[in-house]
Parts: sequence; C-alpha cells; structure tokens
Amino acid sequence: MERYEKIKKVIKDSQGIVNSKFLKENAISNYYINKLLKDKSIARIERGIYVRTDIFADEFYILQQKSNKIVFSYNTAMYFLGETERTPDLIDVTTYKGFNKHRMPKNTRVHYVNKENLYLGAIKVESPGGFKVISYNLERILCDLIKSKETGVDKEQTNKFIKEMFMKKKIDSSLAIEYAKKLKCEKKLRNVMEVLI
Repeated sequence: MERYEKIKKVIKDSQGIVNSKFLKENAISNYYINKLLKDKSIARIERGIYVRTDIFADEFYILQQKSNKIVFSYNTAMYFLGETERTPDLIDVTTYKGFNKHRMPKNTRVHYVNKENLYLGAIKVESPGGFKVISYNLERILCDLIKSKETGVDKEQTNKFIKEMFMKKKIDSSLAIEYAKKLKCEKKLRNVMEVLI
C-alpha cells in the first residue's frame, strides 16, 4: 500500500477530527495534508484542525481539540450528564486563571479557577456527536453552582439541580465535601446539606 493510501486509512480510522498533534504523531506532512484537502477527504475547520468530510463535525469535540486546558462545566456539563432538558445556548467551559481565551468561539462562556483545581472532578463523557470529551462530574457541578454567583445557570434550574442531587441521592456527599474544601465553599455546601438532608 503506497504512503498516501496508508495516510488515508489512518485518517479514516481516526475519530474523524484530527489536529496538528495527531498529524505529527502519525508523520503526516503538509504535502499530504494539502493532498487530502484537495481530494476533499478532509476539510480545514481552522488552523491545525481538520475533519473528515464524511462525518458530522461535533462542536464540543472540536473545541477541546483547540485546547486541552478546558473542561466542560455548568450548563454544558449538566447537559452531558442528562441533568437538564435544555440544550445550552452557550457552551460553558472552565479553564485556569491567565488562560488566553482569544481562540474560543463567541458562543463560549469561559469560567476561571486556580490551576490546581482545573481537573478536580473531571471525567470523560460522551458528547452528543459520540465523541469522548472532558466534563465535570455531578459533585463538581454542585460545588461550582453553590460557590459562584456568575454561573450562567438560571436560579430555578440551579435550585432544581441542587435539590435533586440530595433528594435522589445522585451524588457522593463525602466527595462533594472534599471538593468543596479545595474550592473554598465547604461552609456554603454544609449549609445547603443541613436544609436538604
């Protein structure tokens, strides 16, 4: 099998969206990228990110291909975990303080945390397009909603989520407390727990 056919197979066997890192790891040079583009096997979404032309381009997966320093949070994380019926108008992501958000699309709401807490409660979930992305778990979402005033989640939805987490025993309370200590919202969480448990 000639080199170009091998490259086409590597692209076909990928999840469908490839970035510069993937291309470098598979020793695919600019010559072959341009050939794939010309043949319409792939399309350039933006600099360094390409998608197979025979698949649905998942905006959540593409966003994490742009930066591995973001975690889906708040409304978006709730949506991934089936805890809201509403499809988010904006994509909520959390990143570390000092992150340059200029490459983030306009429909993205960026939240900031200290670097050491960025991956606290991060899990792999499936996006609506069937791709693996990084999102916060229920305990982390709970802590974020209790701690922050600027969540982007309306009050009614926030209250419903918090009540359901405790009433339906969907979360691990001790894990939530562990997160709350690190996020400096333990007192707020314990106050909520006193009312609901």
